[in-house]
Amino acid sequence: MDIINKLCEKQNNYVVLKSPLEKYNFNGIITCNEKMIEQIELLNRIADKNVNILISGETGTGKEVYAEYVHKISNRKNNKFVKLNCSTIPDQLFESEMFGYATGAFTGASISGKKGLIELADKGTIFLDEIGEMPLETQSKLLRVIQEKCFIKIGSEKEISVDVKIISATNKNLKLMIEEKKFREDLFYRLNVFPINLIPLRDRKEDVVLLLFYFLNECNIKYGYNKRLGYDTLVSSLNYNWPGNVRELKNFIERMVLLTTGDVICNVGPVISQFEFLRDFNNLNYIETDILLKDYLDQSKSLKEIVDDYEIEVIKFNIKKSGSLRNAAKALKSSPATLSRKLSNYKIEHN
Repeated sequence: MDIINKLCEKQNNYVVLKSPLEKYNFNGIITCNEKMIEQIELLNRIADKNVNILISGETGTGKEVYAEYVHKISNRKNNKFVKLNCSTIPDQLFESEMFGYATGAFTGASISGKKGLIELADKGTIFLDEIGEMPLETQSKLLRVIQEKCFIKIGSEKEISVDVKIISATNKNLKLMIEEKKFREDLFYRLNVFPINLIPLRDRKEDVVLLLFYFLNECNIKYGYNKRLGYDTLVSSLNYNWPGNVRELKNFIERMVLLTTGDVICNVGPVISQFEFLRDFNNLNYIETDILLKDYLDQSKSLKEIVDDYEIEVIKFNIKKSGSLRNAAKALKSSPATLSRKLSNYKIEHN
């Protein structure tokens, strides 16, 4: 394929990048896509400016990575980068998490009170992920922070001044939420001063190649391996749409590193097909591969037992999908005799 030939070269039974991966690493953002690089250049120009940024994009596209990038290259880089996932905080606790509370503000409150995340991020950056999940009442108080650069803790009457850069992120349609009265219009325009819409992985296939090498290197370091990428792995990966984007790709390559017995990761086509089947079967847009992985990575089993368990499932799945052992063998680039022998070894009956 043209993308592989442009970026990689074959060495024996595996492929390597023609250029060092560092060439494509922009402070944690891995890309050679022209539109992505244009976005990075725009962020470089406004990172030091006191403007709010709203990052939108599908799940798994790397919104937090972009937010961290802005902080790292800004004049606030030596101060705190505070993260808050708005979807993980119960509504009744949101205000105290965001703005903190004074001594004796309510029963059970800490004697010394508590600093909220806005105060902790003073002179730095706060990243509000899943901003669409923020309760309406808290939205109005965040709007005041943006407009007046101050806030009041729960149980206090004292105003606290704050200087904080706000980067928000969402995978939802905030304009639709405004129409449904679930998100404040005035807050949206305050947050959306500089919008960035991240490109899904299926629209930047060249980055699939780079990210495979990047995450493979991470996994090799993590587990003490020296795995290589097979050519067919790159081809299968480029033919897959990655609905879970970068997060799904990262989980996929870690799974393959753990399950591949040889030094070269190859013959992953059936595994990717299983991802598609399971996602469709469960009527979900994306399944975390960690969920699938946990069924196989039983710490009481040896590596051979884990791989055997997975091999059984792949063979059974392909027989069911294709309708026959012969068709399954063709799909797996194997022979009917080989599959039949494996099933017999595993004591599995088949027609």
